[in-house]
Amino acid sequence: MLFMGCKKYPDENEYDRYLDKHGGSSNASTDIERTSYLFDISAEYLEGAIDRFAHQFIAPLLRKSSVKREVKAVDSEYMEGLQKDSEKITAISQSMIQPDHPLHGFTCGNRETLIVNPRRQNIDVLAALKKFHAEFYSSNIMCLCVASSHPLKKLEKMIKIFEQIPNRNIPIPTLEKLPIPVARCNLIKYCPVKDKKKIVMSWFLPPQTKHFRSKPLEYVEFLVGHAGKGSLMSALKHKGYATALICESAMGGFDSNSNFTRFILSITLSDTGMENHQDVIKIVFQYLQMLRKQLPCERIYNEIKVMRDIDFDNMEGEDPFEKVENISDNMAIFPPEHYLNGPEKVFEYKPDLIMDVVNSLSPDRMFVVLQSPTFKGECKTTEKWYKGAYSAGNFDPEFIDMLKTASPKVISFFKSEFKLPEPNKYIPEDFEIKDVDVEGPEPFPVVITDEPSHKVWFHNDSVFEDPECMIYLHLFSKKCCQDVRTFALNGLYVELYCNRVAELFYPAALAGLQSVVEVEREGFRFNYDGYSDKMFKFFKTSLDEFFNSSENAFNFTAVKDSIVKRMRMNKLKPAKLCDDIRQSFLRKTHLTAEQLADEVEHITEEDIKNHDISSMGGFYLEVFCSGNLTSMEVEDYVKYFNKKVGLEKNVMPEDQFKQERVYKFPLGRYQYKIRNTNPDDVNTTVMNYYQHDVVDFRDVVIFECLEGLMKEPFFNQLRTRLQMGYSVMLESHKSFGITGFSLMVHTQANKFSAKEVNIYIETFLSWFSQYLTVMDERSFSDRMSEMIKEQKSVPPWQWTTSSTTCGLKF
Repeated sequence: MLFMGCKKYPDENEYDRYLDKHGGSSNASTDIERTSYLFDISAEYLEGAIDRFAHQFIAPLLRKSSVKREVKAVDSEYMEGLQKDSEKITAISQSMIQPDHPLHGFTCGNRETLIVNPRRQNIDVLAALKKFHAEFYSSNIMCLCVASSHPLKKLEKMIKIFEQIPNRNIPIPTLEKLPIPVARCNLIKYCPVKDKKKIVMSWFLPPQTKHFRSKPLEYVEFLVGHAGKGSLMSALKHKGYATALICESAMGGFDSNSNFTRFILSITLSDTGMENHQDVIKIVFQYLQMLRKQLPCERIYNEIKVMRDIDFDNMEGEDPFEKVENISDNMAIFPPEHYLNGPEKVFEYKPDLIMDVVNSLSPDRMFVVLQSPTFKGECKTTEKWYKGAYSAGNFDPEFIDMLKTASPKVISFFKSEFKLPEPNKYIPEDFEIKDVDVEGPEPFPVVITDEPSHKVWFHNDSVFEDPECMIYLHLFSKKCCQDVRTFALNGLYVELYCNRVAELFYPAALAGLQSVVEVEREGFRFNYDGYSDKMFKFFKTSLDEFFNSSENAFNFTAVKDSIVKRMRMNKLKPAKLCDDIRQSFLRKTHLTAEQLADEVEHITEEDIKNHDISSMGGFYLEVFCSGNLTSMEVEDYVKYFNKKVGLEKNVMPEDQFKQERVYKFPLGRYQYKIRNTNPDDVNTTVMNYYQHDVVDFRDVVIFECLEGLMKEPFFNQLRTRLQMGYSVMLESHKSFGITGFSLMVHTQANKFSAKEVNIYIETFLSWFSQYLTVMDERSFSDRMSEMIKEQKSVPPWQWTTSSTTCGLKF
């Protein structure tokens, strides 16, 4: 609403149009105590953007017509959440809080709460919005952060405009005088949309922000969420109870504010774990009891402090969009000297505060949500807003009393006692920057090895001089996916490897060393990045473990069941299903998630133990290394990989160096319709895919330019004006040498039919064709210039990757 026209710039779309024209974007979000508005744009056009941005706060128009459209957008977002387990669980949990607490309320909004109910109560929504703006949009409770390459004096001149925002001298709204939330039960059983089994344990604690210098909650979170030897996660995995564990808290938002901080422990369970969920809870409290006995430990504090200092001192260039949002949030929480480092560093050791947190994690204060499809018959209650089926109750008092005296002694199934983490041998110590020993045309990498079996690209960083490096290896093999069984076997092998070494390499991850192993159509990817000091040690150990197939059957049943469920859940995600179908039409060899799931189900432990990847043969290796390395060190990495795989003995024949082909669609229009597998899901996804032709570099650039030009008007017409849905998106594709383009709209069947959405997409494309025809040369040239600047801002050697991905990629 705030950015849909103001007194100085009355056009409803002026702000978004200006940003898009100059390569910018915007966003806004609201949590329990703060609302953030942010944008980014090319520095050259910052002053114009700031002027438009500021005037939305100074004198927004808040039109009645805009209210109706924005309510539709909010309602569409709400409707999308109706099939999200996270939204359902949040709504159920909040409904358990005492009714007079703000957390008890409905925090999203929809047509009923924003139109229907106000109309019944004779409430003028527009008047209420204007009243809220007049009362709370006061400059004395606002924080502003601007990050730019402009000189400081020029920036100070630009932001003078914000002085025109009225200062109403109101006190900062706070929740600190409210009582901490209390749930009216301690156990919720929930029947999920997706086939996931989880237990979420949480505790409402006193607000922790004031302890930011010592961060006692994050100290405890570090230990409870640890996944190394002697940890809680290690015990649960060895029993076969769990496949994942996340322990989290925050410095702001819905889970941390002036009223409370919520400590959350989320455990993804196997079928066995759900059947024995009370044992899982017992093990959690046995671990907490161990912490009460062995804490405080200053050595652990020192390790946390050292790594936080290292990470802060070597922080990579943060995305400006995120940077300004984070700093503006910090300005509302921390004193000025800690605006930049308040959330990142620890400054003092406070053992008493650590023990206060541990002692607060007691059985009588816990709130547990059990999530499993097996609860369907028990869940007789339906939550009002997100329609989640659940039952509310309490644990037996005797069970709670037993948890209070849980023993930290050796657990019968666990190989060793619970214990605090050992000293981390992967913490870097040498930060010396290596000399450049390979000259090349900056900023491009150069080929330092080109053999029949492998090619090595190297970029010796001489610009940023960071003590970090990246080693990316792509092992090509046509036999990797010669049939569905081989591909599924390789994928499950990698998933089991990742699960098995998670405990071994958890200390490495804490020390900033990350690895990614993926199975793709063309073969395997091994990606490593982090501090260069201990990288080679990490690299060698990880490869030794990867090629040790005899040990790879650990936790076999739980991992196998998890991957099958994950694949089958794809059909519940309309966007993923649409893309899966698109690829099925394009490629003869495409394997759907459903096909892979069927094949994985038939793989046995013996199949995995006997699976030898290095004996598959027919390999070709391409390597890219960058950062704080020398060419000699790069050769050492390649030699060790060669030793494990035996590249020279298993070179891929030249006739296999053929790119996969795709089907050419005949001219015309073709439709494929599929019903949602969930009959209660009213969400509809329409993807229009347009195939082009054989790709060359010019085509790639043209399609990316087309995407950039089309993005803002597509969003404006289909989302803002027509209110077809909360999510509309477009994407250019490069599918095995063939270019294409897709436009996708998520809507609801009770608002628009799939046929209507398709008509609107086609109508938009007709309009856009005319729009390009009449577009003046100056506007087109300006937009192209902005796109060029965007491309130049990303160094060409920075490949996109994820540090948490492993296993099948399809």
